[in-house]
Amino acid sequence: MEEAVRKLRIMGAYAHYDDEADTLYIHIGDREAREAVEIEEGVIIDLDKEGEIAGITITGIKQRIKT
Repeated sequence: MEEAVRKLRIMGAYAHYDDEADTLYIHIGDREAREAVEIEEGVIIDLDKEGEIAGITITGIKQRIKT
């Protein structure tokens, strides 16, 4: 996980949290998403035309990070 986060920073990723929807969006550079793949409930990976990750959407963040 730590390596993945480091790679996102290098690639120019930025994140946006929507408090009303309790959803985190992570966008990677200016890649255009062509396909979305739900890898588990509420975790969606957007892929560009080359099949590279263009973004990540995670819903229900507050419940996922409860301690």
